[in-house]
Amino acid sequence: MAGEIIKTEGIVLAIRPWSRTSHVVTWLTPDHGCVTTLVKGAVRPKSAFLGQYDLFYTCDLLYYARATADLHALRETMPRALRENLRGRWRETALAGYAAGLVKDLAPANGEAAAWFTFLDSLLTRLESRGGTQLVATTPGGTRSCASALQELVRLEMEILKLAGWSPDFSGMDPRADWTPFAIDRGRCGDGTRTVRLSPRTVAVLTRPDAPNHAPETVEDAVRFLGVFLAYHLDTPPDVRRSLVALLATPS
Repeated sequence: MAGEIIKTEGIVLAIRPWSRTSHVVTWLTPDHGCVTTLVKGAVRPKSAFLGQYDLFYTCDLLYYARATADLHALRETMPRALRENLRGRWRETALAGYAAGLVKDLAPANGEAAAWFTFLDSLLTRLESRGGTQLVATTPGGTRSCASALQELVRLEMEILKLAGWSPDFSGMDPRADWTPFAIDRGRCGDGTRTVRLSPRTVAVLTRPDAPNHAPETVEDAVRFLGVFLAYHLDTPPDVRRSLVALLATPS
């Protein structure tokens, strides 16, 4: 691969400045995992790259694979999906950014990333195609939370856990009991060194987050469970997720 011109497709995960006129762009590709490229002269007035990439774009790209560094040279890129409707929808954009961060940290290299690419491409398309109005529900305590956005977060994180091989096993759940012990450390029902209580209603949210009529407080229980589970098994940064949940729960 080193010294070759690589042709592939990629989703823009992150953009950061390299100099006054250049960018470093991180892409998720289906066949090479996460790839970081240097885009020289990206913001010059006559640059061929102007308007050709931005966060969450899916693009065709050509890059020169360097043998001695992880920073490759971007030769050409052309957008295939701009997802312009994400701009101005702050909940969808926040979820997209969170997903991109998880994928950047967790996606494997080479062809094993194909399933991650399909997941992220589908997620971004789903978020971009949603209506601009979010469902807002009132919990018994009187606080307002965006149920639809939190359910989308549950769906996103359950899909990430499946891709990472860490899906929680709820097969031991007793549907007749008010709650069943769940061992976070073992990833299944039962007692462990880190045990929480799960109700059948919470498991219903976790396994069917898109189903209608989930109670807002039960959705919030599912979100709390996933926060503990992700931090334990995938070492995700809790502060980032806490800020995201608070943002998603903010009334419009």
